[in-house]
Amino acid sequence: MKKYLSSVLGISLILGLAACSDDPSVDSNPKEQVVPPEDSQGKTPNNIEKGDGGNKSLGGQVADDEQAIEKMNQLGFLEFDLEVQYANTEEYDLDFEQKSNDGDYEAELRDTVNDQNKTVKGMDAFLILYNQLKDADIDANTPQETVIQTVLERLNLPDNYTEFDLEITFKDGAVLDVEDRK
Repeated sequence: MKKYLSSVLGISLILGLAACSDDPSVDSNPKEQVVPPEDSQGKTPNNIEKGDGGNKSLGGQVADDEQAIEKMNQLGFLEFDLEVQYANTEEYDLDFEQKSNDGDYEAELRDTVNDQNKTVKGMDAFLILYNQLKDADIDANTPQETVIQTVLERLNLPDNYTEFDLEITFKDGAVLDVEDRK
């Protein structure tokens, strides 16, 4: 019994000390939290220097992402706009637009099919698109059924959709528009 009490007392003491932290980042009292100034050094995604690190995403728009330049060159398209709807009000919406050859792009993913209410923007959404479609063999002349099957398989989407809408603008200017209703 003494071992049990001493174990409970020890755990309580540890938790009590952890709750009494002086670290302002874990303090729940707002007046003591450290809040950086709104315009710290005047940097926004539009004027971040290329040498700066970190996610340069603001609302899904990314500026000067040097790591993405090579990846975008491997993709055969400039724009990718996919919307797949299902009977149970689930949907998968993936949008990508390359703004320039300097690593500027906009990307957003909304997924209620595989993950309840998942919304990802910017760099994270681009990486999902890149990893799933980087070596997909789709061009403006690919048959509609092949495009639908390839996209559904690559993005792990079921084929019992009610509406499939995809528009891709390729780097050569060709546009592929696929619409299917079941």
